[in-house]
Order: sequence, then C-alpha cells, then structure tokens
Amino acid sequence: MTVSMPSASPPPGKPSSTQRRRAPRRGATPTISVVVASCRAPALLDACLGSLRGQCEQMGAQLIVARSASTGDVGSLAKAYPDVEFIEAPSGASIPELRGIGMAQAAGDIVALTEDHCVADEHWLESIAQQAGDGAHVIGGGMGNAQRDRTIDWAAYFSEYGFFAPGRPTTENAVPLLTGANVAYTRDVIDDVIDWARQGEWENVAHDRLFARGSVLRFARTAAISQNQQYAFRGFCHDRYEHGRDYARKRLAEESGARRWLLFAATPLLPVVLSWRVARAVGSAHRKPFLRALPVTFVFFAWWAAGEAVGYLRGPSKASGTP
Repeated sequence: MTVSMPSASPPPGKPSSTQRRRAPRRGATPTISVVVASCRAPALLDACLGSLRGQCEQMGAQLIVARSASTGDVGSLAKAYPDVEFIEAPSGASIPELRGIGMAQAAGDIVALTEDHCVADEHWLESIAQQAGDGAHVIGGGMGNAQRDRTIDWAAYFSEYGFFAPGRPTTENAVPLLTGANVAYTRDVIDDVIDWARQGEWENVAHDRLFARGSVLRFARTAAISQNQQYAFRGFCHDRYEHGRDYARKRLAEESGARRWLLFAATPLLPVVLSWRVARAVGSAHRKPFLRALPVTFVFFAWWAAGEAVGYLRGPSKASGTP
C-alpha cells in the first residue's frame, strides 16, 4: 500500500531521473503496471478496481491509482484496497496530469491506462500483454458501454467513445484511434508519454507524435473496456463544449500553418459528420440504441462543434512541448 504526494514536476521536456533510468527489459515475460486516473465518485472507482484486481493478481501486475481527492478520501481507499498503490494528486488535476503522475511511478515494461469510470473485460490485461509482445509500442482496445438503460447514457457513450467501438473498421497507414481510457505503452516510449501528459496533452497529441516518428500503434480488438458512468444532460453539454474548444486550440498549436478560418467555417457541419462517423464505427451491433439516442447524441456533438468554433476563433493554445 502506498499513499504519497507526487514529487514536484520537472520542467517541461525534462522528466525525472527515476523515469530515465528505467530501460526496457529483455526478459521473456514482460512486467506490467496498470494506472487508473481517478477524480470521480468512489463508487465508480470501486467498480473499476473490482474489474482489475483479479486479473492484476493473476498476471503479477502492479496496480496504481492516481487520485485527485482529499487526503482522507485517499487514505480510506488505501485501507480498503491494501493491494493497490494510491498516489494522492493535487486537487483539480486534469486527466492527462493524473495519467502522468501515475505513469511516473509505474515500474512495468508495459504500462496500461484506464479511468475510474471504466470497467475492464476479464481478459483485458492478458490481451494487452499479448499485443505488446508482438512488436507494438502503443496498444489500445475498444470501448463499450456498461450503462445501457438510459438514452442519455447511450448518447454520452456514442458522442465520447463511439469512435472507439470494439467492432469499428480500421484503416491501414493511418494513426489508429486509441482512447486514453483503454491504452498501453511499452517502456520504449513511456518517458515521452509521461512528459506530454504532465504538460496536459491528451492522448491524441501523444499518438500523433509517436506515429510521426515511426512508433507502432495497434488496435487490439479483444482488449475491451466499457464506460460505466451515468451522465447529466447539462453537465455533459458543458463537458463537450470545453473539450471541443481545447481540441481546436491544441490542433492549431500542433499543425503548423493550419487553415484556421477554413476549419472554423466547417464547424457547423461537425454534428452531421461526427454522427455519421459514429454510425459507421458502432455498425449493426448497436444500431437500435444508436438510432434511439441519435437526437441527444446530435445535441452533444453540436456543443462540441460550438466549442471547436470558439477555439478556432481564440487561436492556438500556448505551445507545451515539441514532439
């Protein structure tokens, strides 16, 4: 059991010495760490850990929770789960920052990530390990939906994770769509991923950078995780707006010479385009819930589009590092 405050973050682009001295091992059986980014209700984390602890024990994997919460909350959780290493993160830490804090303490050759609102398939970790042993540097699985009763939860799933559906088609010679709620990195690339996460970068930025320099990214269809959260309509609209705005500003910062005003002009089309892309990704497996939730999904995409439009108007965010 570990309950600790993270050490002071190093300057951007300069990871701590404890990270740099961990080189890739060459043993026949790679070691594994699982990092859970946690800032939500303890009940969600309980369900998440319930899906992870057995398979982590079976595979001898280190299980870490980087949690943004009060000291008392983290202490209580650490007592309830003595086999889990808890790291107390600063209040208000973002999901990327929580990932960076957790990954910095991970000792495995493979470092797998998820979030506290997710539950893992019973063979998730085994599937990740198999794919990592086959030459990939980044391995990501599909995202399903564990909350199937309410239309709003289906709509939230489709608008946030529908692109990552387990049965989605894949495209050769393109960056695979891999979500940070179901992804793993080998030790070869983990230091850079930690750097970027500590700078607040989301996984799409890290994956684009890794792909551009020749790292192998792979979609592991059998490594399944499901989102397990119930949503409120107004709160999720705000979430989509904020994420859309942040995405646009980071996109402008990453893409040299990005056609800012053309991108801005195209934002009214985004709800239609994104809905069509999700329909293709989920396919026939979830056709009925997709059609039922489509009006609400469309509204969530409209809020995302509004955020993107504002992001393009405001211009690129401050550069936070180089690939």
